[in-house]
Amino acid sequence: MSRIKLGQAGAGRAVLWMGRTSSWMVASHFAVLVILSVHPVDAQASDRRLPPAFPQGGEQPLAALQDVDVIEHLGDRIPAGLMFRDPDGRKVELDALLGGRPLLVTLGYYRCPMLCNLVLDGLAKAMKGSGLVPGKDFQAVSISIDPNEDAKLARETGDRMLRVIGGEPDPGRWPFLLGDAVGSRALADAVGFKYAYDSLSQQFAHAAVAFVLTPDGRVSRYLYGVEVLARDFRLALVEAGGGRVGTSFDRVLLSCFKYDPINRRYAPYVMGFMRIGAGLVFVALATLMTVLWRKELVMRRRRVA
Repeated sequence: MSRIKLGQAGAGRAVLWMGRTSSWMVASHFAVLVILSVHPVDAQASDRRLPPAFPQGGEQPLAALQDVDVIEHLGDRIPAGLMFRDPDGRKVELDALLGGRPLLVTLGYYRCPMLCNLVLDGLAKAMKGSGLVPGKDFQAVSISIDPNEDAKLARETGDRMLRVIGGEPDPGRWPFLLGDAVGSRALADAVGFKYAYDSLSQQFAHAAVAFVLTPDGRVSRYLYGVEVLARDFRLALVEAGGGRVGTSFDRVLLSCFKYDPINRRYAPYVMGFMRIGAGLVFVALATLMTVLWRKELVMRRRRVA
């Protein structure tokens, strides 16, 4: 009984302490609300001292990003007669760069602070890993979407990329061209490359993608991202070349790998492997039957003799 009384007394003191504590917490919260209501100017001043930070020094997020997209136009032919300029001011017709070979096209601008260089470096790495040589197995070209592009910067970018891929320092292997508002936009619309200029950051918002064209100027494949697998790079050009690029093994490999539009890369094609396997089994059986038939024929001749 004494334990029960002590427990009840202790419980009473605990309830009393909790009540006092709750009253103190409510009072403190009320005091905080009163202070905030009395000094609203201080809160606003604090907001002014710590403005939100956005990339590239803009005062608000890039509104142009909502207009950036890639709409695939597979099989569509690019307009004929598109003209651009090299860093020396000479006119270059895009049709002349095809020349019976697949054409790798990148759209960007040479003063781009980061993304364009990452795309170019990723493609250069894929080129070296694929074993295909620009200017020989295929043609590459980079075209600026900035009408006010600096020709000196275009030349410097081209020289840097030629040093990265190695080989002959011939700008014709991978020319870096300048375009006007009409030509660059027409090419971008033809391949579904939607970009926009943001006046706040004075930069172009665009996606990280390269385009593979067939020798007759049709859109064959899109290579997304800043890192392209060397296998995907090679297969895309072999596919665009229609058998005129790469080796016979590449064409066999292409029958085993199909482009996956969801993952945006080439993936093993089960039916292709099954067909090759069936073909190998047929060859093995035909060889075995031939050997057995010849042995049977030899045995018959011996019996007759």
